[in-house]
Amino acid sequence: MNPEALRLAAELGGTVLSAPGASGDGSLILVERIQAHGLPQVLVLGRTAEDLREPLDAADAVQARGLPLNVLGLVPAPGCDLAAALELHRRRLGALVCALDAGLPWLDGKPMLVRRLPGRIARLLPVALEKAPMGPLEKAELKAFLADWDKANRKRIFRRPEWREAPDHEQHGGFETDLWPGVPLPEGAEVCVPPLVLPEATALTNALRAALREATGQPVPFLPLPGDPTPLHALRALTPEATAFRGPARAWELAFEGLSRLPAPPHFCARC
Repeated sequence: MNPEALRLAAELGGTVLSAPGASGDGSLILVERIQAHGLPQVLVLGRTAEDLREPLDAADAVQARGLPLNVLGLVPAPGCDLAAALELHRRRLGALVCALDAGLPWLDGKPMLVRRLPGRIARLLPVALEKAPMGPLEKAELKAFLADWDKANRKRIFRRPEWREAPDHEQHGGFETDLWPGVPLPEGAEVCVPPLVLPEATALTNALRAALREATGQPVPFLPLPGDPTPLHALRALTPEATAFRGPARAWELAFEGLSRLPAPPHFCARC
């Protein structure tokens, strides 16, 4: 058993779900806040134990008030192939109203929701990329949100990322870079992680945006985020209703209240 998985499980008060991984034991740590069997369920994924602090505290608070919702927290242990582990434990996790990735940080620490995430490509030698498409409204919104960023920095991060040396030259080629949605794949390049576009005008995003607005008293824009989309790709294989969300405990409480009113899929789980 992976010692780090056991440590994380003890720290969070969770259970280790063992799964084979690329570097040995690719375990998942599952922390359950179960109000009653068969209730609608929300899954929250964190990269670290700290990512789950606010959502777990919020789950305790809303369940103490009788909210009919179960909350599942997940943290992958080092070496975990998340997509394979989620598929293996699909019935253990059961039916989900939605899955939320709480491991992606806000831009500049300000409340936001994610519009799109860049994938990652590799190539033996760098080549010029086309500039990522961005409409005038989105460009103006991003500029206003990141008022302290200069134009060159915004362009480097969100429009035309720079190539960097790949850590594994033999497998992926000599260099890698981010690939934003809408940018053509250069000839000879390999897609390591596909880019991701997230829906915005859905019942899920409306509930999350309303929760952040009420909790923070600030506007909540949808913006591109230069983060790793791999976990969200894996979550969307579990349920199409998956997106990124962060916030203080109060925002999580309001989010859970809103999500409890969304239609739940037909119930299934390993206990049935």
